[in-house]
Amino acid sequence: MKPFIYALALAILICGPLFPQSTHTAAQTGADQAAKPAEHKDSTTLIGCLSGPDTNGKYTLRSMTYRTGVEVFGADDLKTASGDKVKLTGSWKPGDKPAVKGKESRKFQASEVEVLAEKCQPPSETTPVSKQKQQQKQQKQKSSNPASGDAAAPK
Repeated sequence: MKPFIYALALAILICGPLFPQSTHTAAQTGADQAAKPAEHKDSTTLIGCLSGPDTNGKYTLRSMTYRTGVEVFGADDLKTASGDKVKLTGSWKPGDKPAVKGKESRKFQASEVEVLAEKCQPPSETTPVSKQKQQQKQQKQKSSNPASGDAAAPK
């Protein structure tokens, strides 16, 4: 198996320069960049379920990455997109809460809001246990608690 891998790697190294990685010329690349709107270097995109406003007027975005939610503020479109799956573009700002366990608090300032789906079911706040881990836990419990009706056990 190893000789095959070495041969494959050698073939890629030898043939790599024969196949150009990009067919764009410098002029085309410049034209492509000019056609795209200029984005800020610190601009970030988040996708998730938007909810709010709560009693304090704050919006929260929840996703698989941010299960407990991220505070969101900014664009006026937040109100109309509440309850939807959204794509937010914006930047991170320092949060109002003090740092907890070395993690600083932060919130997201949305400059653009794009609705991806009309309805959205946010993920649970805790990561679910996989079926495999559940089965392993059950097997450990069975092996640590021997069956009470075992005929081989002395009475």
